[in-house]
Amino acid sequence: MKIPSKISLVSVSMVIMSLAACSGLTSSDAPANRTWWLEPYTGSTLSLTAESVPLVEVSVSAVPGLDTNRILTLSDDAELNRYAAARWAENLPELVESLVGRTLESSGRFEVVTERGRAGLEDCELQLEVREFFAHLDSGGGTSGVRVAVSGRYQCGAAEAVPLRLSAAVPVGGERMTVIVGAFQEAFDSVMEDLLKSI
Repeated sequence: MKIPSKISLVSVSMVIMSLAACSGLTSSDAPANRTWWLEPYTGSTLSLTAESVPLVEVSVSAVPGLDTNRILTLSDDAELNRYAAARWAENLPELVESLVGRTLESSGRFEVVTERGRAGLEDCELQLEVREFFAHLDSGGGTSGVRVAVSGRYQCGAAEAVPLRLSAAVPVGGERMTVIVGAFQEAFDSVMEDLLKSI
């Protein structure tokens, strides 16, 4: 074999290996991420009247570990983990803040202050901290249920603040994400129904 032929063979081999390496960057065996949606609670709606409703500023935070857009799991031995390739539409504090605000407005009893320019005009303040928002795993690693819990306070003007401790647990009858997300929706709706009864 002549030397130019060897150089050509090596060059062609390097090009083929480079193309194979690049194709590994654009393809993967990992499942694609799926984004899941929750709806605000709309089960307690009053007809709007001419009288003004209070302006409410809503703020939501989350305990360490829950400030993520991943759908989390908690095992019997306290291991916090996540479902592979499953995400909420936004990080949890922002997601819950949006859901709570839209729930309050859909009730017909409140107007939520969302524009920063209106800060200081609100009549009332609702502060919430998300304490639990995960699916429980049993000892075999299967999903047994979901739990949602929030705590905080609601205050209007000089009135005494109303302390809030709200939670709901919903069993799960399968491992499909549609079933698990449906259980999260049911638990969230229950918490929001209790919130509207408390304020």
